[in-house]
Amino acid sequence: MRTLVCVLALCCLTPPALAQNGDAFQAEFRSEASGSIEIGRIGFSDLVRAKADSLGEAELARLATYLRDDLSRALIDSDWHGVATRETVLTVTITDVVPNRPTMNQIQVMDTAHYSAHANGGAALDAELRDADGGLVATFTYAWFNPDSGDGAGYGVWTDTRRAFHAFSTALAESLGAAPMPRS
Repeated sequence: MRTLVCVLALCCLTPPALAQNGDAFQAEFRSEASGSIEIGRIGFSDLVRAKADSLGEAELARLATYLRDDLSRALIDSDWHGVATRETVLTVTITDVVPNRPTMNQIQVMDTAHYSAHANGGAALDAELRDADGGLVATFTYAWFNPDSGDGAGYGVWTDTRRAFHAFSTALAESLGAAPMPRS
């Protein structure tokens, strides 16, 4: 049983090898966004859902809130978030996350997990932007997993994941270009 717990802990604390070499933001536009962008559903891939037993369901809700806050700030700062007659909806899927430290659920469930444990964290995300008629405007992909966070001094559970969320949100807002709404 302890061997299984150790293997599960390593799976949740080890970033995917493919995404360790820096960040990778890609945007593919099929048309222009016609107005205000509203943040729709933030969902989780099957991989993240599988990790929920170990990480804890409360952590998934926390991650969705962190991402929604970062997206809201980035879209507001670039004048893409507001009231419009024809809104465009952004839906995001968190496809992978790796915490820097064990979550409270992992500490409670796993005998070997301790908050002093440290790993390189990060996140991978996919997003779609759809117009008011449901037509696809753009798709976005992003992945960043810290290749070297040193000894982890000053790192919380989701430090690298939150950095990835912030970078994704900023890159997405910047990829939209100049907002079509009047600036005040």
